[in-house]
Amino acid sequence: MAESATYRITTLVIHRQRPAVPRLDDLPADASYFSGHTAASVAVYCGIALVVTRAVHDRWLKVACWTIAIAIPLLVGFARMYRGMHHPTDVAAGVLVGIGALVVASLASREGVRVTASGAERAG
Repeated sequence: MAESATYRITTLVIHRQRPAVPRLDDLPADASYFSGHTAASVAVYCGIALVVTRAVHDRWLKVACWTIAIAIPLLVGFARMYRGMHHPTDVAAGVLVGIGALVVASLASREGVRVTASGAERAG
C-alpha cells in the first residue's frame, strides 16, 4: 500500500514524459517517473524473501530465495526500459521506492509486535 500511494502521489506532482522511442506497449498513460512496476516488484518479491528467509534455516535456500527476489525486479526494470516505457532513472527511482516501502512495512511490523507483546505483559 505504501508503494501504491507513493506512486499515485508522485505521478500527480512530478510529470515526466515517457522516452521518445518506439513503444511496444500502447498505454494512454504518459507519466514516466517513477517505474511503479519496478517499485511493486521490489516490494513484493523482496518482501516475500524477507518472510521466507526468516522461516528457513538452510543457507543455500536463503541465497536462492534472495537471488530470485533480486533478479525479478531487475528483469522487470529492464523490460520496462526495453518496452520504451521508462528511462533508466525512472527504474532506479522505482527500486528506491520499493526499498522504502519495505522499510516502512518492516518498521510497522516490528512496532506491531512490540505493542502486542507489551499488551500481553500488562494483561498477564
